Amino acid sequence: MPLRLTPEKIQPVVILVISVILFSAGIEMVRSGVPQAWLLVGLFGLAIFASLMTVLPGACFIEIDETGLKVISRFRETQYQWSQVERIGIFEVGIVRRIGIDLNNSYPGPERVPNYMKPASGYHVTLPLMTGIELDEMLEVLQNCLVVTSQEDYIGA
Repeated sequence: MPLRLTPEKIQPVVILVISVILFSAGIEMVRSGVPQAWLLVGLFGLAIFASLMTVLPGACFIEIDETGLKVISRFRETQYQWSQVERIGIFEVGIVRRIGIDLNNSYPGPERVPNYMKPASGYHVTLPLMTGIELDEMLEVLQNCLVVTSQEDYIGA
């Protein structure tokens, strides 16, 4: 049975509410004859869209099972099989702490880039924060799945 994790909703909802208020203010400014307010309308319109892509049901989640990891972000699905994962770890860039995944040569997707082209995290893939599980606990679950799968591959070979 897969473990399904969803992102924290509080921050995107707060951003959504503030963006709707400022978007409305921008519309009123445009109506009152301030053409520069179109910039505000555009920026806060994009912020509304981005927040909705996290808040809407089914838009963003992670599913972990015995075969691999499925990441849904903005309704787009990406699957990583455990056999394609090289290493998993926690990284810190400034005050940001996240889980990163390195992919091996068997992964065919565009996320796998040469080492010199990796993002500042040092990993190919960065997972978003999920609600209901601490970062260290999530790392432990992922590493356990990875170890169990590699042991099964070793025994089956």
